[in-house]
Amino acid sequence: MVHNDQTNPLYARGQPASSALATLAEEGDSSELLSLYENTDGVWTAFQAGGLTLPGSSVEVNVTVSVEYPLVTIASMAVNTNDCFVSLNGAALERGMVLNTPGNDAGSEVNNEDCSCIPGPACADFAKHDGNCGAGEGYVHVHRGVHGFEGSDLLPQEVDWRNPMMRVVVV
Repeated sequence: MVHNDQTNPLYARGQPASSALATLAEEGDSSELLSLYENTDGVWTAFQAGGLTLPGSSVEVNVTVSVEYPLVTIASMAVNTNDCFVSLNGAALERGMVLNTPGNDAGSEVNNEDCSCIPGPACADFAKHDGNCGAGEGYVHVHRGVHGFEGSDLLPQEVDWRNPMMRVVVV
């Protein structure tokens, strides 16, 4: 999204995630966020770019900012997690910048690492998310990572990461 400071931020750490952000973080579905920000005062453009981007891969997204709309917000689900997302939250970008961002926890779902609660390739052989995976912490915070708890239906430890999770390079 390209916007100005009249637009509500994507999130505030320590505050509850919006329903639209929780849906993105849990399911990878950005349609609610797009609906929330399209045709909103202060938003120049909001769009979906790319698709599934696996760890170590990259996506090139071209955006144009202006004096009236100088801020960029990016949000994406972190694949193979309960409710982790990566983001820029209203950043003023300049040519040459390199930003490394941590994974954030939407706080909307318990981090049980149970594959029945996690969409993504690491859990492809398990039952799909049933929408009943337990309430999370209730607020957005930096994600703690994957711990790889033992069990036949749990996320394998090999999919863990260490922050930062996303790098934005402005050219």
